[in-house]
Formats: sequence, structure tokens, C-alpha cells
Amino acid sequence: MDPRLKQLEKKQKLYSLLKAQHEAEVKELMHYMSVLTTVENNLVRSYLHTLLSDGLRHIEYISRIMADIEGATGSASLTKKGIEESIADERESHDALLKCAEMADDPETAALLKSISVDEEHHMRILEHLSELVESAAAGTTK
Repeated sequence: MDPRLKQLEKKQKLYSLLKAQHEAEVKELMHYMSVLTTVENNLVRSYLHTLLSDGLRHIEYISRIMADIEGATGSASLTKKGIEESIADERESHDALLKCAEMADDPETAALLKSISVDEEHHMRILEHLSELVESAAAGTTK
């Protein structure tokens, strides 16, 4: 068998395994997040937060390796258009959370939803700053 073909098959197999692992990590994250809502014990909550944090890191690493196999650049989605879409998504979440807060009968639930909407506002500002940084970097590379 041609060594290049053998190498390509190996990369495809690795990519498939990584994709399956990526999906497993996402599934685990979803499970931990759903369990977290029902847990009162602070130690258990802390463990779940650790699992979530590690899972996010694992997804980041696996995604980076998959992108390398695909030949994509690490900042492929870090474009002005991509960031604008993320800002729009955050704005949509912010607005939806405020509507939910208005509909909530329980004042504690309404306050929590409003608090999350404030985080969404913060995320928009972070993304706007990130957009400026990406533009500056792009301007620096075209000089």
C-alpha cells in the first residue's frame, strides 16, 4: 500500500476517534450541567465545577487537534463576521433572559435571570473588544 494513502487513512481514523471523543465530552458536560442544578452539597458542586472546567479544556484541545488534521488555522472562527454572529447570539440570549425574568412569578428566579442577562451584556463587551483586537492584528499583518 502507498505510504501516503496509509498516512491518510491513519489521519482519518484518528479524526473519527477524536470526533467521537469530542461528542462524548459534550455529552458529559451536558450531563454535569443538568446534575448541577439539583445538587445542594457544596463539595459535590465543587467537584462538578471541576469536571465541567476540565471538560471544556478537553473539548478545546480535541478541537484544536481536529482543526490541525483538517488543515484549518487555529483562529479560523475568530473572524470579524464570526465575532459579530457571537455578539448577535449574546444579544438574543440577553433579550430572551429579560423576557423570561419578566414572566417569572418567583422574585428569586427573576433576579437570577436578570443576573445572567447582565453576564450576557458583559460577554458582548468582551466580544466587541475581541473584535477590535482581531482587527488590529489583521491590520498589523497587512502592513
